[in-house]
Amino acid sequence: MKLSERLGMRVGLNSARMYPMVKPRELKHKKRLNIYPAPPFHFDGTFHKPSHFPATTEDWEPGKFWQTIRLGNKLLGLKIEKGGFAAKPQIRVTVYSGKPIVSTELENIRRELIYRNELDNDLKQFRVLTARDKRFAPIFRRWQGMRNATSDSLYKLLIISVVLQNATVRRSVQMLTALLERYGDRVQFDKREFYAIWLPERMAGVGEDELRALKVGYRAKFIKRLSADMAAGLVDEQKLRGLDTDTIKKELLRLYGVGPETVRILLFEVFHRSDAFIHIAPWQQKIYSRLFYKKKLMPAARIQRDIQKQYGQYAMLAVHYIWEDIFWRRRHEHIPWLEEEIRL
Repeated sequence: MKLSERLGMRVGLNSARMYPMVKPRELKHKKRLNIYPAPPFHFDGTFHKPSHFPATTEDWEPGKFWQTIRLGNKLLGLKIEKGGFAAKPQIRVTVYSGKPIVSTELENIRRELIYRNELDNDLKQFRVLTARDKRFAPIFRRWQGMRNATSDSLYKLLIISVVLQNATVRRSVQMLTALLERYGDRVQFDKREFYAIWLPERMAGVGEDELRALKVGYRAKFIKRLSADMAAGLVDEQKLRGLDTDTIKKELLRLYGVGPETVRILLFEVFHRSDAFIHIAPWQQKIYSRLFYKKKLMPAARIQRDIQKQYGQYAMLAVHYIWEDIFWRRRHEHIPWLEEEIRL
């Protein structure tokens, strides 16, 4: 399916492009590898997060997931498929590249996928804790084995955080799509087309006026500065993974424009800190109030205190399960109060 068809079907974008789409680069070389996640494992709940807005860097259908990924400066395409059985889950990965893939690269890809998707995590203590939850036990059982997974790098999530600022989800999708079409790399593999996020260095020669022409507004300055910080190595994603949470917070706050909500997103999604329920944005507060209290609005401090008390070290992971469940429901059921908040 074409990029424009896939994105248009999902969010109904009709805006004309400012720049012609370049011909996609075909990733012809491929290798396969198998990974065996720690059981239990929920494939679709792990690889598809319906609460995330649609992006042309990935795609999903039941039992299959496609994405672009950069390892260093090398751009790859991945097709990830469900395999195995309940007692011994398996994922089958086909790696696509523009050049032949050597065995050391394949092993690096394996390690990266295991880390990003928490494939080696033992969730036994989490399952014991949530089994006692009288309100939400059915949700935790339904998604048993779902991991806090991300297909995104630190840099890509920083850019997503920028376009999410003070905008509806629909508007954020439009901004990211425009940026990818102008600066991203367009590739083709497995008879599908995708974009990959640009390298931070790509923004060095791009002026703020050029970015503003893509209708990103004041965010142009954030994109420029964040890209410069990442290109200069102000923070190193690989090194941060091994540090304690407080140190990671301090390092992330060195980046231009990074505040409490962005730190929360990054701690949970990039660095897999399951207790990182440390900030509640106003729009999230409204949804949490409905989910946890069945009320229009509860004090953010009350929500945070209650969740941390009940779920402790798994506070953010527990919220993730309940949050994703309502968005999975949205695929088949109209939920008026939710539509009013997300406006996608």
